[in-house]
Amino acid sequence: MRPEVDSHRRFADIRLMSNLANRIRTVDHRDAPDSWRMDTLAPSNTLAPFLRRATAYTVQGAGLSRQRELPNGSAVLVFNLGSELRVEDTKGRRHRFSNPAAFYSGPSDSYVVTETDGAQEGIVVELTLPGARRLLGRPLNELRDSMISLADLLGSRAYDVLERIVEARSPVARLALLEAAIEARIMEADDRSARDLERAWNLQHVRGGRMPISELADAVGCSRKHLAVRFDREFGLSPKLLARIMRFDRAIRIVRFGNVTTWSDLAAECGYADQAHMAREFVAMAGDPPTALLRRSLPDEGGFID
Repeated sequence: MRPEVDSHRRFADIRLMSNLANRIRTVDHRDAPDSWRMDTLAPSNTLAPFLRRATAYTVQGAGLSRQRELPNGSAVLVFNLGSELRVEDTKGRRHRFSNPAAFYSGPSDSYVVTETDGAQEGIVVELTLPGARRLLGRPLNELRDSMISLADLLGSRAYDVLERIVEARSPVARLALLEAAIEARIMEADDRSARDLERAWNLQHVRGGRMPISELADAVGCSRKHLAVRFDREFGLSPKLLARIMRFDRAIRIVRFGNVTTWSDLAAECGYADQAHMAREFVAMAGDPPTALLRRSLPDEGGFID
């Protein structure tokens, strides 16, 4: 790279980073033999409907080599900047991603397993379904929960972003670059014909998956059938399945970061019919009922071991 280009990019990176400081939350866990650091960026007000969060991470330790990644209703961009990343998807297929690599993974209703050699570095970007639809510029049902090279979806701009991320000097600089690239792409892809679907997604998100589908259809002015057909085509999930995933994700977050008095209270708070209903959903989406899943939980937001 020419020196003048490098200097210009460095100045642009510093300017972007200055806008992120108050939106970065850092978790730095050091407890031998396992350690991890996560710098998580909360979205700007502009990106809040489209970006859930972006996390730059480094991990080290044999106890972290296999982890379950639970569904939360997001589509994901993964930038692998460390050793080979192996992923076992919901259908049991195995994928391998070298360094550097960038790939897209669509929303799913069950967990996937990631596997490394005990040391890893990268970035995970969690997009809302409206955000993924805009970013990719195509209906998400064409992709479903497939794992696809980002270059195959976005062409040369994916290579450019990956190159700049590799060259960036810090996790915050990498997050700043990614946010700027995502915002530019999403804002230019504003599709007025899909705004009612984006509104429907947001209404369900605000309610944590507890808004009845009939009310959701009424709120955006269409029939349940029409909403279901369009929602599935554009976002790759039916409204009913998305609501299930959102309820599950809310329960997971309360368990990990809140105060749970009893499992039956949690079930009621998250919109399940009863505790048994919640347990079945946990098994379907996470592979274990709540108590067993908690035994797999790592401290300091370290995820779930497999």
